Amino acid sequence: MTDALFDLPSQPALLPQERAVRTVESGVPNPVARVVLDTPFSWPDKLYDYLVPEKFAEAALPGTRVRVEFGSKRLTGFIRERGTTTDSKRLRKIVGVLGEPVVTEEIFQLAEAIAARQVCSLHDVLRGAIPSRHARAAKAIQSLPAPVFQRVHAGPESGEYGVGAASGASYLGAESRISGVGARGGSSRTGAGEHLAESLVLGGEEVVIAAGRSLWSQIAGTARIALSREQKVLIVVPTAGEVEKLKQVLSEQIPGEPIGILGAHLSAETRYRHFLSILRGRTRLVIGTRTAAFAPVEAGLLIVVDELNGAMRDKRSPYMWADDVLRMRKGDATYLRFCYPPRMQADTPLSVAGGPWPRVTRVEQWAGDQRGLLPSAAFEVIRDGLKTGPVIISAPRGGYVPALACARCGRRAVCQHCGSSIAVPSAGNNASCMTCGAREWMCECGSVNLRAVSRGSERLAQEVALAFPNVGVDSIRSGTETSVSPIVIATPGAEPDREFAAGVIVDAGARLASLSLDAEVEAVGRWSRIASRVSGQVLLAGGVPEHLARALATRSIDFMDDLRPDRELLGQPPYHRWFLINGQRSDVQRLLGAVASRLEGETPPDTGIAAMLTGGGRQVFAEGIHLVGPVEDNGLTLYLHEQAPAERLARVLRDSLQELGQMQVRVEADPIL
Repeated sequence: MTDALFDLPSQPALLPQERAVRTVESGVPNPVARVVLDTPFSWPDKLYDYLVPEKFAEAALPGTRVRVEFGSKRLTGFIRERGTTTDSKRLRKIVGVLGEPVVTEEIFQLAEAIAARQVCSLHDVLRGAIPSRHARAAKAIQSLPAPVFQRVHAGPESGEYGVGAASGASYLGAESRISGVGARGGSSRTGAGEHLAESLVLGGEEVVIAAGRSLWSQIAGTARIALSREQKVLIVVPTAGEVEKLKQVLSEQIPGEPIGILGAHLSAETRYRHFLSILRGRTRLVIGTRTAAFAPVEAGLLIVVDELNGAMRDKRSPYMWADDVLRMRKGDATYLRFCYPPRMQADTPLSVAGGPWPRVTRVEQWAGDQRGLLPSAAFEVIRDGLKTGPVIISAPRGGYVPALACARCGRRAVCQHCGSSIAVPSAGNNASCMTCGAREWMCECGSVNLRAVSRGSERLAQEVALAFPNVGVDSIRSGTETSVSPIVIATPGAEPDREFAAGVIVDAGARLASLSLDAEVEAVGRWSRIASRVSGQVLLAGGVPEHLARALATRSIDFMDDLRPDRELLGQPPYHRWFLINGQRSDVQRLLGAVASRLEGETPPDTGIAAMLTGGGRQVFAEGIHLVGPVEDNGLTLYLHEQAPAERLARVLRDSLQELGQMQVRVEADPIL
C-alpha cells in the first residue's frame, strides 16, 4: 500500500495550442494588414494584424506608415503585407494612413535579414533606417515637377579624378638602413587612373582603396564615371563634416547634379525631404552618414569611407557597421571601400593604392640618441617641414599631464576617494583628481612624490612653442576646431582637413598597448589619418614595430595576414561570431536555459546552467558553441561564440527571446572586443 491517495498516471508535457486561422470577410480586397509596430519593447518580434477600413483600401499599401491602437495607446508602424486571413479573434481598424509607402520591398528584406543576423527585432532596424515623417516636407515634394537629369560625361579628366596609381612614396631609407624591407605582393594592385577607375565601377567587385590626399577627388571622379554609365551612386561617410566636404567636391566636379543627403545631423524636415526625393527617384547621387546605408536607392556603385571609424557602427540595436549593411545590399553592384586599413575580414580583399602619399620613417632609423617623447629627429622633421608649409603633430592624449605615477615605486596614481586618475589639468595647477577634485594623495609605499607618465597635447604645445619661439602653435582637441597656425598639435580624430608639409606622430606605439583585439589595425588607421594630410614626411616616434611602419609606408594590408592564424585558432572574430549577453542573473539564466533546450540535447548533461554562471573563463556550452565569462559588470555579462556565420546560434538566441518575451537582458551581436 502506498501513501498516495490516488495512483494517477504521469501526464506528458502540454504542447502549445495553435491559434485557429480564419478568413476575414470584407468588401475590401485583402482586408488584413500585417503591421510592424514601433513598440517600446523589442520582444516578441511579430507582425500585428489590423483591419483595413474601406476609406483606406487604396492608401494602406505595403510599406506605408500607419497609426493604430495598441492597448490603450496609439502607435505607428509600417504595413508589411496585406492578406485575407488572421489568427486574431478580434481585429482593430487602422486609425490613420500617414502618407505614401516609404519602405520598399528591398529595404524590408534587408531589415529582416539584419534582424535575423543581429538577434534583434524588425522595428529596431526600421527605426534607424526610415526617418520620421514630416508633413511639410512631404507636401513640398509633391508640388515639385518631374526631375530632368543632365547627361554626365566621364570626360578626358577622368584619369585625374579616378582611382590612380600610387605616387611612389616609400619607407624612407628602407633600402639602405633596414635590410629586407619591401612591399609584399599578392593582395594589392595599381593601375592607370582612367582605365582602373572604369574597371572598378563596371566590374561589380569589392575593392579596398587607400586613396591618400586625393580621397575626395577620387570619390567624385569615380561617381562621375558611374553616373556617365547610368548607374546610381550611394556614398556613406562617418561624420557630418565629411558630408559637407564631399558635397562641395561633388558639386564642383559634377555641376548641376542633384545630391540627396541623409544623416542625423539634418533637421527632421530636411532629412525627410531628401529621403522622399531619393525614394521617388529625384536624385541619382546619394551621400550621408551611417543611416544613409539604408537609402531607398538601387545603386550600381556603393562607396564607404573610413569604415573603421567608430561613428560607422550603431550605438544601439542592431549594432550594425555601415560597411556590413552595404555588403548585404551589394548584389551585382560595385562596392568600393575607401579606407586604410580596412576592417578585418576572414578573406583578404583586393586592395588598390592610389593618390599621393608621404615618406614614412621611424625614429630608430635616425642617427644619434632618439629617446624621449620628442626626440631630436622630431625637431629636425618639424624644422624641415616649416620651410615649405605647416606641420602637424599628433598627440595621443589631450590635457596637460593626463597620467601620473609614484616617483618611488612607479605605481599609477589614482584617487583614494573615488578611484579616478590623478592628473595635472593645466599649466600652473597642482595634481588633483579629475573626477572629485581631491588633491591629497599617498602611495601604498608611503611616498607622496609624483612623476609624469605621459604628456598631453597642451604640454606638448608648450614644449614645441619654447623650441620654436617665433612660430605660432595651436593645440586642438575636437574635429570642430580649426587652426591656420604653422604648427598644429591635434589629438586623434581632431586633425584639421588641410594639407601639411610634415607630420610627427608622438608616442605612436601607445595604441599598440591597448587590450583591444584590433589594436594593431586601429593604430595603423590612426597613423594613416595623419599621413593622408601630409605631403612631405611623416615621423613615427615611440616604439613602432618595423612591419607596421612598412605597412603604413606602402599602404599594404598584408600585415593583417599575420593576425589571421591566431584569431582562427582562438575562435576570435572574424572567424567566430560573438554575442554579448548582459542582464540580471535570473534573466540571463532563463535565456541560456531556453537556448540550451533548443540545441537538441547538445549541451553537456552533467553541466547545469547555474554551475556555468558561477564559473569563469572559456567553457563549452554546446557542440561548436563556447561560453566566455561571466563577469559581474552592471549585472551579469558573458559571451557566446560560434564559428561564423553562426546562423544556428543567432537563430536559437532569437527564438528563445521570442518565447520568453520582454526581459532585462541585452543581446549585442559582434561586440567590440
